[in-house]
Amino acid sequence: MNTEDFHFFLRVAESGSITQAAKEENIAVSVASQRIQRLENQLKLRLFYRTTRRLSLTEEARVLIEQGRPLLDGFHALTENLQQNHPILSGTINMTASATFGAHILVQIIAEFLKLHPELKINLDMNDQNVDLVAHGLDLAIRIGKLKDSSLIARPLCINRRLLCASPEYLQKYGHPASLQDLKQHRCIIQRHQQGISNTWHFVDQAGQNTDIELEGNFITNSGEGIRQASLAGLGISNHSLWHVQQDLKDGKLVQVLPDFTVEPTAVYAVTPDKKFVSSKVKILIEFLQHHFQQSL
Repeated sequence: MNTEDFHFFLRVAESGSITQAAKEENIAVSVASQRIQRLENQLKLRLFYRTTRRLSLTEEARVLIEQGRPLLDGFHALTENLQQNHPILSGTINMTASATFGAHILVQIIAEFLKLHPELKINLDMNDQNVDLVAHGLDLAIRIGKLKDSSLIARPLCINRRLLCASPEYLQKYGHPASLQDLKQHRCIIQRHQQGISNTWHFVDQAGQNTDIELEGNFITNSGEGIRQASLAGLGISNHSLWHVQQDLKDGKLVQVLPDFTVEPTAVYAVTPDKKFVSSKVKILIEFLQHHFQQSL
């Protein structure tokens, strides 16, 4: 089987269009159709139902994607690892990270990495909602916070320190909370995740004892950057990673709230679909990220 044809089949399946996939590959639509037909002939399977308006996967194609893609990814990782002494990194790393972390931190570090490895290509999906790595054919995810139990492999890269803050405008109008319990009387900016609304903030004292405070607010968003902008606009007290608001604190646009109370820290993780078949280029990128994060976050 031609692995390039298989990868093109995956691209068509994800885009739902041979024309769109051909455009992304910069090839003619006629050539794209020939590649799909060649793969169907080799596999002796029909992969798509075609009409003039719609392209849909057959049941066999769905099984092929679900079970065949991990095998192909494993094969490519195996061959790359056998060549890991080769000094030049090449090929593509498909990865994902939150839009906020990607824009503020990750893109700059990736730029440094690509300057060291100009033959390498990185395709970064920036998305504040967790993307399914296996379903989207991703090699790596950079995720922050507590991870759910899953079959994915997570490697901690660094501690992610957090704090509470608000704008001077808000604090002048509503005052400074003096205790954790006072937070219940304030407007707090709430984040919504895929699992639901995160309206409970977690704190830890010097003895390691945890305190959870359930909060209310009149602004909820699923965007980390949206929370920052709402805080800057004076909508309430927000709970942030330090890297996200550090410059705002220095500039006086935001003020730390309850500095004597420690918000429970989280962590930054490198998440891969499989532990056994992680390619050498992904391993090298993870090590590069870990070094930078530990120096700067």
